Amino acid sequence: MKTVLFIECGQSGYGGSFQSLYQTIKSLNPKEYHFIVIFFNYTVFYDKLVAEGVECHSIKDIIFSNGRKWQKYMLGKLNGFSLKILPIFSVWIEFLTHIITIYKILRLTKKKRIDIIHLNNQLVLNFMGLFIAKSLGIPCVAHLRTFNSYGLNQYKITYSKKINIRYIAISEQIKRHWVERGLDSDRIEIIHNVFQSYQDNEAEDKDTALTTEYNGYKLIFVGRLIECKGISFLIESFKMVLNSGIQAKLYLVGSGEEENRLRELVYRQELEEDVIFLGYSSNPLPIIRKMDLLILPSKEEGFGRVLLEAMYAGIAVIGTKVGGIPEIVDNDVNGLLVPYGDVLALKEAILRVLNDEVLKQRIVNAGFYTLQSKFNRECYSGKLKNIYESMF
Repeated sequence: MKTVLFIECGQSGYGGSFQSLYQTIKSLNPKEYHFIVIFFNYTVFYDKLVAEGVECHSIKDIIFSNGRKWQKYMLGKLNGFSLKILPIFSVWIEFLTHIITIYKILRLTKKKRIDIIHLNNQLVLNFMGLFIAKSLGIPCVAHLRTFNSYGLNQYKITYSKKINIRYIAISEQIKRHWVERGLDSDRIEIIHNVFQSYQDNEAEDKDTALTTEYNGYKLIFVGRLIECKGISFLIESFKMVLNSGIQAKLYLVGSGEEENRLRELVYRQELEEDVIFLGYSSNPLPIIRKMDLLILPSKEEGFGRVLLEAMYAGIAVIGTKVGGIPEIVDNDVNGLLVPYGDVLALKEAILRVLNDEVLKQRIVNAGFYTLQSKFNRECYSGKLKNIYESMF
């Protein structure tokens, strides 16, 4: 049995990396692998994994753990300076910044006799794991989940080549981006995120009843309320849908730094009664089931896991032609695709789905087939297992 150490540096506790971490562990055979997870922040997924019998540890890091704002600010400035002025020292600055965390993980890795280190976030964020892998000669896997490659330079790439490392890109576009940034294409394998429901047995939350009370069309966005998700674009198109005479409400499930600005936009557009902010939900699936349509209007998207959730729930989907979304949605087959920022195109796509029950049902049926044939557990676990085994 191999022991795999996962390192999760996320702060929010509900992002895609946390979902993927949980589903990765659920996908692999516990008779073949023993899992240990390090979190830098306490999250709901810590409890979920512990409940599944997974050994979890919480370690404080000066950058990734919540708090210490002024220290993060100063270290961020130092890191930015090194990248621009003294990039040759960027690897050592990375080491010194996280030196306490590195030694804590190093001790745990030795004690638990770790066979594989799996960095659950992209190389730049989890670079500290490479110091441990190199020091102990342990194979390393790094998940490439986003286009955020800021901080990656030739010196860090050179250091990574000293390690037995393989990369997992969650979409073709993600792989292309990181290859352009200098990573070896031969070391990157594309493994799309898997979807398996872990929410069906959880209690519905209060927002499910709230959405049930409305009798008109119900549209939903689920995700972080951040600029790259394109929510302003969605709100503009939604207003045009209302102006066409459709009775509908738009539900925004999530929280984030753009929330106040989005609320101001809704107020200016006089949509307070039509756009409903539901906040973050740890269990959005029961809410999604009550909807007529899920929309992912992103201008940047590594994959788009929420589209799989909607397909599982039997809900039609619309996405933008960006990032990994077209690798999930086949236009006019299992969903509709529109160019990001084309307000009129999104409005027309929404109206097509709402006004054509045959189209909607065809999309729903094809979506469920896509989920079963392309994003199933067996395919995901088989590819990941092959990567693990190829490193020994």
